[in-house]
Amino acid sequence: MFRKRNSFFAILSFVVLFSCLQVTWGAAQKIDSESLKAAQQVEEAFSAVVNLAKPAVVVITNKQTPTRMQPQELPEEFYRFFGFPRPRENYRGGARGGRRQRPVPAGKGSGVLISADGYLVTNHHVIDGNSFLEVRTSEGKVYDNEKDPDAVKIIGIDKETDLAVLQIGGGKEKDFPCLEFADSDNLRVGQWAIAIGAPFNFDYSVTIGCISQKGRYDTGMSNYENYIQTDASINPGNSGGPLLNIHAQIIGINQFIYTGGVSRGSIGLGFAIASNLVKQVTEALIEDGEVVRPFIGVAMQELSAELGSQFGADYGVIVSEVLAGEAAEKAGLKNGDVIQMVGDRKVHSPHELLLAVTSYKPGDKIKLQVLRDGKSKSFTLVAGQRSNGALAKNDAGSSYGRQGSVFNQLGLRLKVEDSQLIVQEIREDGAVAKAAGGDGEVRPGDIIHEVNRVPVKSVTEFAEALEKTQNNVVVLYLERFNPVQGSSNRFFMAVPIENKKEE
Repeated sequence: MFRKRNSFFAILSFVVLFSCLQVTWGAAQKIDSESLKAAQQVEEAFSAVVNLAKPAVVVITNKQTPTRMQPQELPEEFYRFFGFPRPRENYRGGARGGRRQRPVPAGKGSGVLISADGYLVTNHHVIDGNSFLEVRTSEGKVYDNEKDPDAVKIIGIDKETDLAVLQIGGGKEKDFPCLEFADSDNLRVGQWAIAIGAPFNFDYSVTIGCISQKGRYDTGMSNYENYIQTDASINPGNSGGPLLNIHAQIIGINQFIYTGGVSRGSIGLGFAIASNLVKQVTEALIEDGEVVRPFIGVAMQELSAELGSQFGADYGVIVSEVLAGEAAEKAGLKNGDVIQMVGDRKVHSPHELLLAVTSYKPGDKIKLQVLRDGKSKSFTLVAGQRSNGALAKNDAGSSYGRQGSVFNQLGLRLKVEDSQLIVQEIREDGAVAKAAGGDGEVRPGDIIHEVNRVPVKSVTEFAEALEKTQNNVVVLYLERFNPVQGSSNRFFMAVPIENKKEE
C-alpha cells in the first residue's frame, strides 16, 4: 500500500512539473516574441554606449609624499627610557643624505578625455595636494609624471567650480578616444543617465539611472553651481568621471553625493556639474590656463511675490545696489531696477543671473532688459573683470508716529544721525517685526534709504513717503553694515500692513 501511494505521488509530481514547464515555456515563447525584443534593444543601446565611452574614461591616482614626524619632536627622555638610538635629524632627506620618502597613492578618482590630443577633465579635489599624478587608460596604458614630467600636465584648475584640466602624452599623441559635451540646458528630467568611474577602487564600474533633477544649486559645494541630480549609483572614486546620456555624450562631471547616517555609499542622491558649465570652464582653462570671470557691479535680491506686486514684475531679479564706478552704474542702471533678461536668457533668480553673466568674458557687451517703474528698458554694458575671490553680491543689514497710522502699524522708532535715517528700536507687535526681509528681519542700526521708492533722510520724509503705500504693502530700502566683513549690504523689504483707517 505504501509503495502504491509513493508511486501515485511521484506520478502526480511529474504531471505537475510537466504542466509547469509547459506553462513556463509557453510564457517564454510569448515574451520572446512580444516583449523581449524591446528589452533587448534597450540592453544593446546601453552596451553600445559603454563600449563607445569606456575608452575615453581614465583612472587618476593622486600620489602624495607622506610626512613623518620630525625626530626632534620627541622628548629626549623617550630615547633614554626605551634605550632607542636617536634618529638622524635629516632623516627626511637633508644635507647628510637621509632616506628620501617615496610618494604613495593618497586617493583615486576618475576623468574623461575631451580631445584627441590628450586633454581631459576631472574634479580639482581629485588632484588637490598631489606630489605626482598617474593616469591610466582603459587599455592599461599608464602615464606617470613621477617618471616622466611631460606624461601628465596640469593645464589649469578652477577651484570655484571644482574642475581641473590635465593633458596626457605631452601633446605628442593625437589619437586619444574622446567624448563630446551635450547641451545640458536641453536635458529633461527622467532621461537616462549612465555613470562610469572607479568607485571604491573598482575601476570602470558602470551604473545606470535617470536624471532626477537639473539646475540644482545652493549645495555649498562650490561658488558657481549648476548641478544635475541623478540616482545612478555614484560613490567615492566616481569623482571627476562622466555622467552620460544614451548617445554617449557628457551631460555632467560627477562631483559629490549625499549620504545617510554614517554610510559613505550611494543612497541615490548623486550630483554632477552640468556639461554647459564644464565646457565653459574647460575651454577657458585650455585657452588661457585660468578662468577670468566678468563682473557687472550690482548687488542682487530675489523678487518675492510681495516685492513683485510692488515693482509690477512677474519675474526677474531686483538690483538692490549699484556699485560705484562699475559697469552697471556706467550703463545707467539704478537701485530698484528689475533685471528680467541677460542677452536672450530670462532670469528668475540671482543664481540664474549669475550663471547668465558668466557666459560672457570681461570686455564683452552684455544687453540687459530691465523693468523700471513699470516700463521695460534696455541697457548695454561692458562687462568688467571680477577680482579673485570676490563674488557678485547676492543679498538675500524718535517716536512711533501718529496713533492708528501706517507709521504706527510698522512699529519703528527712528533717529537721524549724520543725515541718515536709522532704525533705533523695533516694536515686537509691529508689522516690521512680523515681516521677513533680505536678511530675515529689520534690525536696530539699519539705515533706511527709501520708503515706497521715495528717498528719505528724516522722520517727516518717512511719514510723507508712507502716503504712497499701495496694495497695503510698504516697501523699505535698507542698508546693513556687516562688521565681520567690513562692508555693507543693501536690500529691499516688503512689509504687509492691515487696511485700517485712522481714527
